[in-house]
This record gives sequence, C-alpha cells and structure tokens, in this order.
Amino acid sequence: MPVTRQDTRLSDALIDAYERDGYWDSTTLTDLLEHNLTTKPDLPAFLDGQTQLTWRQLWETSESVAAGLRARGVVAGDVVAVQLPNRVEFVVLLAAVARLGAVLCQFPPDYRTREVELILSFSEARVVVVPERWKSFDYPAMIDQMRPRLPALQLALFLSSDGASQRHGWLELAELTAGTVSGLESTGQVRPDANDVMRIAFTSGTTGDPKAVLHTHNTTIFTNRRQNEQWGITAQSRLLVLLPVGLNVGLFAIIQTCVAGATAILMDQFDAGDALALIERERITTFLVAPTALIALLNHPSLSDRDVTSLQLVQTGGASTPMQVLREANTRLGCPVVDVYGMLESGWTSCTCASEPFEEWVGTVGRPHPWLQVRILDPDGTDFPPGAQGEITKTGPSICVGYFRNSAKNAESWTADGWFRSGDLGSIDAQGRLRITGRTKDMIIHGGANIWPRELEELLHLHPRVLDVTVIGVPDDYFGENVCACVIPHPETEIDLQDVIDFLRGQVAKYKLPQRLELFDEFPTGPTGKIAKQVLRDQVARRV
Repeated sequence: MPVTRQDTRLSDALIDAYERDGYWDSTTLTDLLEHNLTTKPDLPAFLDGQTQLTWRQLWETSESVAAGLRARGVVAGDVVAVQLPNRVEFVVLLAAVARLGAVLCQFPPDYRTREVELILSFSEARVVVVPERWKSFDYPAMIDQMRPRLPALQLALFLSSDGASQRHGWLELAELTAGTVSGLESTGQVRPDANDVMRIAFTSGTTGDPKAVLHTHNTTIFTNRRQNEQWGITAQSRLLVLLPVGLNVGLFAIIQTCVAGATAILMDQFDAGDALALIERERITTFLVAPTALIALLNHPSLSDRDVTSLQLVQTGGASTPMQVLREANTRLGCPVVDVYGMLESGWTSCTCASEPFEEWVGTVGRPHPWLQVRILDPDGTDFPPGAQGEITKTGPSICVGYFRNSAKNAESWTADGWFRSGDLGSIDAQGRLRITGRTKDMIIHGGANIWPRELEELLHLHPRVLDVTVIGVPDDYFGENVCACVIPHPETEIDLQDVIDFLRGQVAKYKLPQRLELFDEFPTGPTGKIAKQVLRDQVARRV
C-alpha cells in the first residue's frame, strides 16, 4: 500500500506556518539534482573506489533506473528498500526513487535476517535492492529465505559482484534499464510535493514496537541546507562519507552534497590508514565521524606523514566524545573539530561553535540551532530552570512528521502543543549550551551505533542454557559503551561469552554482539518485580 500524507502528522496549519516563516518551500531532491545538472553538468558529483559520476551522469543514470522501476509497476508512494554499502549506486537509486515520487527506506548492510525481515514487512516494501555479496555475505540468499513471508515484495534487485551474475527470481541492477524507454515523460516521472513523504527510516530498535520514522523532502532538505550554511559547505567542498549511507548521518552527507552541488567521496569500509590516504589524495575538506573512528585516525601511525591541510572542519557525534580526544583532534588535524548532536527524528539539533575556545564548550554539544526550539521538561511537562536535568524536548521544521502506522508512539512522543519528546536527558547551562546527561530510553550506544537491549534479550531468552537475561551497557573508554549480557543460567549448565556470540551471530548485526558476559544467581528487582537495571549496572561496575 503506497505511503501518503495521511500517514503523517502533517496539518495544513503546520505547513502554512513553516512556509510563512521561510523554513519550507517547494524544493524537492529532484529539483536539487536538476539545478546541479543545469549549472555544473560535467563536474564530479559522487565517487567511490570503482566509479565516478558527474552531475549529468547522475541525472541520466537515475532517469534510466527510474524508468526501469516504473516499467515494472513502481508508482508514487511505493516503498523501495535499499541495503547497499557506500557505493555510487546508492545515490543513483536515491535519485531514481525521488524522481518517481516513491519512498526510500534505507538501512545499513550490517543488518541481518531478523532486522531486515521486520523492516521489509512493516514498511510493506515493494522493491528491495541489495549487494550480491559484501564482506563475503550472501544477501540474496538471506532475502530468499524470507520472501514467502513478504507478500508486498514484488521486485528484488541485486548489485552484481562481477557484473555477470544471475540469480533465480532476481534482477541485476544493470539489467533494470535494459529495453526501457529513454526519458521518463511517458513512463511516470512525477513532481512530488515537497511535503510528500520522501523516506522511511527505522530506528535501531527493530523489535517489539517498530519505529519507522517519516520524513518529507522539506524536513530532510531544510536541516541539511541550514547545516551547510553553518558548516561552510559550498560547491567547492569535498566531503568524505565514512558513515554508512544506510544510516541517517550517511544519507545526510549525500543530501548535503546535493544541496551544495559539491563533491562526495564514498568509503564503503572504514580503515583509518585508507581514510587518511583519501583525505590527502582527494583533498577532503570535511567529514563526520563517530568518536571511535576519530580515535583510530588520531592513533594511526601514518597521520603525521599525511598532508591533511585541505581539512576545514571535522564533525564528530553519535556518542559522547572524550574531552582529551576532542582536544587532541583540534590540535593534530589542523582544523576545528566540533561535536554535533542530532537524532533520526529531529535531524541536527545543536553543534559546538568552531570559533569559540575549546575550553568554553567542551563537555557540551553546543547551543541548539536557531531554527530548532529546545526545552528541558520534567515528567509532568513543566519547564526546568537552566542547569536542571530533564527530558530534551524539541520543535521545529526539521522534526519528522510522525511514526509510520504507530499511533500509540505518536501520542506518546508529542506533547499536546506539538513538541517532540526526544527521550534524551539533558540540561541547558547559563550560556545556552546543551549538555547530554543520559537517556530515558533504554538504549546502548556502542561506537556511535544505537543498540536496543530488548532485541538481544528476546533472542537470548531462546538460548537453551539461558534461564533469564537482561542486557545493559557498560562504560568503555574507546566505544563509549559495550554490550554486557547478564545471564542467569539454567541449573547445572554452563555458558560463556563465546556461546552467546555464536548463538546471536547471523541473527543480528555484528556490532550488536556482546563484548561481555556476567553470570548471576538472581537479578536485583524493584517493588513491582521489574529488574532494576541501574542497580545491576552498579553490580557489574563493582565486578569490573
């Protein structure tokens, strides 16, 4: 069933208000691409390790792909699910989907059976696009196992590893355009409204209560246009895309490139040495990196030998970055290194200021952006005074337009007067800077990746030697937090960390696998019998 505006929280009053204030307009992703085609057709747009596309080539290739999809029945509002690494083919598909008025649902290539089936099923994806192989994993084989349970899935496409592969029931991406009419006028190009849904993106907690976030062209383009202005990203910029395009931050780097008409270099597997070599060779001006990868760059022995003088700004975020790391990065990379805070539902929320002394902002995530209002509320919805900790609540033109088919979550996440409850705990100091102090949501952030304990707990409850289990995050100097599985084994059985890892491997992404196992005879509980996770964390901390 196609996704329509009726699936969102959008109202005419909200649209009118943001248009009147100059935040939203009629620009879609197709408009950005067409502008770059007109103004800089033969300049490089996107490069990866194998392919380079100019803006003209991107326009023409995406036109052919869109025509191929339309010829096979894809229409406006249909969901096209894409699980590709950082390759230019992802950008082509993004452009093609936008030109059809369809809806992109992207997710990272690390996801496996449990995560992928939930996403494809809940979104009712009509099309799925995967690599044939990446990191030796067979993606079409994974999809084939679940296809009988996905009645909405009508078209399966794969990106061939050798350009000559064939799979029963699959179409190679290059074959999609074979025999299609050149041009889209007769095959279904549409001009979507800027307030139509552009993409569905799932939060990392893909179990139990699916949270599929809806964004329009306006909410997506606005936040990246304003961020470009703040970060000085222009047509002369060269962005290095290190984070997966299957995640919000990776996609944003693509959108920022389109907004500015800049050039982006995509790296599909992070390696600190290779990244430094790319920065030098491609004269990279900016990139966004998770704290763990930033630490790896700073610790790589080749850093002192590389010419990184092209760098103008580096952003880090996704997890708390240690103060000493930020201090060292600001010195050794030869450019400002800023800390950013955002989330899938709201886009960029705040950023430290590159022109302000490091000592003034370290430990904060800077001041909220002027277009995004932020309040700190207590559980009853009352505003806290400066310096007091409460829930970070936001409103503004970059906020998503709701959770897909989840009225209960929509009711829970927005206040009666339309403010979005982030679930993050924080405070605002006397200088107006935002400090993140915790999370109301039971989430672990490992190396910038969000991990929901409930998903792992449900799986580990199926282990034959596990009587009871709860999963917590434990502090780690490098990853921010590690995953710790706390297990009560069945009587007269033994279990170790490797048993747990082997049981989960293949069912969830590798980064979700626990790094630690702690065995218990019983768990601490509160008055209602619920496991007291903070007490449990304290017990584990004492063991460490």
